[in-house]
Amino acid sequence: MRLVPLLTLLLATSVAAQTAPTPGACTTGTAEATITPGRVEASVFNTGALFFGNRLTNGDGYIVPRGSGTSPIFSATLWLAGTVGGELRAVAPRYTNFAFWPGPLGSGGTAPADCAAYDRIYRVTRADVAAYVAGSAPTADLRDWPATLGAPVLDGDGVAGNYNLAGGDQPALRGDEVAWWLMNDVGNVHRDLYLTPGSPPFGVEARVEAYGFDAPPLDETTFYRYTLTNRTAHPIDSVYAGFYVDADLGDASDDYIGSDTLTGLSFTYNADNNDGGSVGYGVAPPAIGVQVTRGPVGLPNGRDDDRDGATDEPGEPLFTTAAPLVYKSGTSATYGEPGTAEAVLRRLRGLWGDGTPVRAFGDGYGEMQGSVTRYAYPGDPVSGQAWSEVNNGSASPVNPPSDRRMLVSTGPFRLAPGASETVTFAFPYARGSSNLDSVTRLRALANGIRSLFTDGDLEPVRIGAGSLIPVSQAVRLSRPFPNPTSGRATVTYEMPTGTRLRATLHDVLGRELAVLADGPTAAATGELTIDGARLAPGVYRVRVVVPAGEQMLQFVVTR
Repeated sequence: MRLVPLLTLLLATSVAAQTAPTPGACTTGTAEATITPGRVEASVFNTGALFFGNRLTNGDGYIVPRGSGTSPIFSATLWLAGTVGGELRAVAPRYTNFAFWPGPLGSGGTAPADCAAYDRIYRVTRADVAAYVAGSAPTADLRDWPATLGAPVLDGDGVAGNYNLAGGDQPALRGDEVAWWLMNDVGNVHRDLYLTPGSPPFGVEARVEAYGFDAPPLDETTFYRYTLTNRTAHPIDSVYAGFYVDADLGDASDDYIGSDTLTGLSFTYNADNNDGGSVGYGVAPPAIGVQVTRGPVGLPNGRDDDRDGATDEPGEPLFTTAAPLVYKSGTSATYGEPGTAEAVLRRLRGLWGDGTPVRAFGDGYGEMQGSVTRYAYPGDPVSGQAWSEVNNGSASPVNPPSDRRMLVSTGPFRLAPGASETVTFAFPYARGSSNLDSVTRLRALANGIRSLFTDGDLEPVRIGAGSLIPVSQAVRLSRPFPNPTSGRATVTYEMPTGTRLRATLHDVLGRELAVLADGPTAAATGELTIDGARLAPGVYRVRVVVPAGEQMLQFVVTR
């Protein structure tokens, strides 16, 4: 009577063993790049980690504002969990012991014989492309853009699948500055920190785009787009993808976390209005978050994930599906760092490491009251309503601040053999008049970002002679303030008296709504006024044109 389940187990084990690609003998990638869009400085690596690697291991890999030396994030890493042939696998590195290696995978998920041949990150800006179009020589990365490895291209020569820069092809840039690289999880044996034993590889190839924008309100946000491809002959089922983020907001010892279920945002903010210490932001500290701005096509789940009024329609994308609590390392693996593949999957599903649900009361673990939630402290810390770190509902309702972790995930989805799914994560940042006003501004920004992705407004466009280029150093423009706004907002400018200035207001579709200025300036300083009270909630742009160039300034209207 016991032979049937035993044979079933042995068969599943045999199938799983046959489906696991053989790890290669690659060394960890050493390539790195630093993108500097807007007011951000972000260092990226081809190891599965962001902001932490090589020489940047001291909270110096993600700086906002750029040049300040102050960081809101210590490190971030991509996590994956799913099943192959009935076997649960997970990729969940933290800090060191990275789980991805440079390069593509061959047939059956075979690792490259020499990953070092692909140990490169390509960085291109819109200004690079515009300069080339205007007649300058291409930069090395623009010239070598690796279309043969899957780097996206906008066709200009009428020949699909190639990259002919001289013939009119261009890199498909989703931002003003983009870094692109290719990595895989088969290059060597997984030695994920805390996971014992390490999981067999999936056979997944990841094409990554890290990008950002120069103009407000996105000039303090960066984006990371992962195209995940199953290079094996076996499906990967019930996949979850997520980002584990150690968000040290300046001085990490006084942080709180929270989440917003409407935008899928997990965020870190300061517990009081002064982020002290030698690495702190000081008075009125900012807030930083991470969200899934667009996820893969999900498995049927009975939800309207894209909020278009239809449930489980073909091609419906997922967004953030969980943003659970992960308390500081060194605590129990049940509610701290997951120590097994099973615990990783549970955390990505929004559960505790032992499989119990999170409840909106106290510290969320082992509670008998409070509603079940997949989100960490989804209440409003600004108003004090519902479950948050300033109102946990217990006899001691205010949590003691400390070092915190964030985790956002999306799933489940399926990767058929040879199939790809794409997940984009955003790291919005906002600084207001106080620690809690920063939370208000961050949530409004996250909502605007979600709308931009839903409307498809951040897709690549060709760069030509009429493309926007930064205005000259003789012209200074402020960001729209306040931003977000529900009423009047202004843009201040400095430029030589008599400069020909044209400024227009546009919606996200590019339609001109109003002319804010048109003619020579009467003084060296002035301001453009926007009546936000007459605009519907959403994202808008101010286009400023002077003889030396053009610039687009974005802002958000809320109610």
